[in-house]
Amino acid sequence: MYIGNHYQGIMRLFSGMHGRGIHANMPLFGGASRRPNAGGRNTLEDLLTGHYKNSYGVEGMCVTNNPNARKIIQVSDEMKQRVFDNVKDAFYKYNGMSGDNEAEWEEMAQAKNAYYKTLKKSDRAAAAWTLGQFEISVSRKVAGAVKERVPGWTYGDQIPAGVLDEVFADESITSMVSGKFGTAGGLDIRA
Repeated sequence: MYIGNHYQGIMRLFSGMHGRGIHANMPLFGGASRRPNAGGRNTLEDLLTGHYKNSYGVEGMCVTNNPNARKIIQVSDEMKQRVFDNVKDAFYKYNGMSGDNEAEWEEMAQAKNAYYKTLKKSDRAAAAWTLGQFEISVSRKVAGAVKERVPGWTYGDQIPAGVLDEVFADESITSMVSGKFGTAGGLDIRA
């Protein structure tokens, strides 16, 4: 199993030992995953009281022993639209793959975490689960529609011009944003 960039870690080590270099002020381990002023650092008081925060400073996101963690709840249409647009971009830009643009990932993560902060602490993990399941559902439905029009297509293969315009104009896909939640409504988590 390959984890991380070994050369980068070694260079951080050596640059830190000599007090110079590009990564001289970065921590050796976990430096890339922590952003300054992200608010995600748990204090000793947080740990002792059970008020854990994720790396974006959002409390209530722990799924361990959380009965609400895998529960579908009502989320805002604005967030569903944002997730829908993210899936749409992935199909147009990367042929259904997630792409490798870290700035896009970070922007979406920040938007989701800002939304979670507006919810009750007890609903935050469920909202994350719901949006994740919504994203999977939309992706599967779009992929299925593309496969109907382009037999043999698989994720990452080029999609012929016009096919995505036709798929995303389909009412059964566009209505997912305003649809009701649950297996019988607009979110089919069985697919």
